[in-house]
Amino acid sequence: MDGEIASCPGFWGSVSCVDLQLRGPTACVDEVIDLVLAATQRCGSTMILEDMRNAHVFGVPEEYFIPWYKSEKIVHIERELNSIVRKSKGANGFSSVKIMADQLQCIERKLIESSAINATQFLPNVAELFKNSKWIYVKRNDTLRQAISRHMSTETKVNHATQNKDDNHFAGNLLQGYSSSYNRDARYDFQKIKRHCQNIVLENIVWSNFFSVNSIHPLILSYEDLCAQGNCDYLNLISRHVGIDFAVEKDSFPRRRMVKLSNNKNDEWYFQFLADIVKMNK
Repeated sequence: MDGEIASCPGFWGSVSCVDLQLRGPTACVDEVIDLVLAATQRCGSTMILEDMRNAHVFGVPEEYFIPWYKSEKIVHIERELNSIVRKSKGANGFSSVKIMADQLQCIERKLIESSAINATQFLPNVAELFKNSKWIYVKRNDTLRQAISRHMSTETKVNHATQNKDDNHFAGNLLQGYSSSYNRDARYDFQKIKRHCQNIVLENIVWSNFFSVNSIHPLILSYEDLCAQGNCDYLNLISRHVGIDFAVEKDSFPRRRMVKLSNNKNDEWYFQFLADIVKMNK
């Protein structure tokens, strides 16, 4: 769902740290989820998931908490969590999931329902649920480019694309067989892109403070750095971070089926937005 914008009611405006207090032990899961990827929409996290899946040692990472946006559908919390553990586990028993910043409160709200005592922290039930997990924080340095990507995805209803029409892929809202004309009818909107910029900043504030308050030390990966690197060697950093014996073999590592969606229209919107900011401040 990297790019498909959803939200948990009240995520930005009406919820304080007090609203997210811990009221008891978090719902129990039979096994630990070994790795959590912390992300924001359109930060490049799906590319990382594909590489991790291709390695066959990092489990089956996916955005398993999407149904939690509609929290009324999540009734049996422990059953749901144990199902996520099973689905996210690979042949070697390692499991991994991806969580978007705007899913955190949705998860916290459901975990609070099974709690009974008080404490003052920030998203403590989420932290408790993943207290034995390793974390990766995927960031995109260029907030404006990320915001444009979000707006483009809402305009086109396309979040990801494969190089060839016969390429299968796990990603949602998928264009099989990329064409540079896919976004021909997409419409520029300064206010919407500006709003996406604001949301991205807020979402990264949520992640950075979640980590600092709960003494979590994630491996930080930058989308721009990975693109400049041009290979999958960063998976060696992940393997060391999580304690798995793995090294990328460049000659035999599977190719990515996903390709970049960004094209000339993204560049046009980028410079148009910068020009509009200058006009706005005159």
